Amino acid sequence: MEVWGSQANAWASYLFYGLNDKSGPVIRLAPSTDEKIEEMINTSTSSYTTESNEDTFKSDVVFESFHHQARVPISDRALLAGFLRV
Repeated sequence: MEVWGSQANAWASYLFYGLNDKSGPVIRLAPSTDEKIEEMINTSTSSYTTESNEDTFKSDVVFESFHHQARVPISDRALLAGFLRV
């Protein structure tokens, strides 16, 4: 159960920025600008290739950067689902 606790905390911190900061407000996840997304892609690995079977994914599966999804604001329904999951 300890593992899920740290995962839940990471997920909550991602969805609700400022959750662990007692001095400021908690705000919802905001979409990124194209410039910020480009910066995140350039400073991180833009893709990941599995080297062996990982869960249901076979080896040599290529995952593209998740940063492209950051252009669209999170919906109220998804935010509520994330909140209920925590």
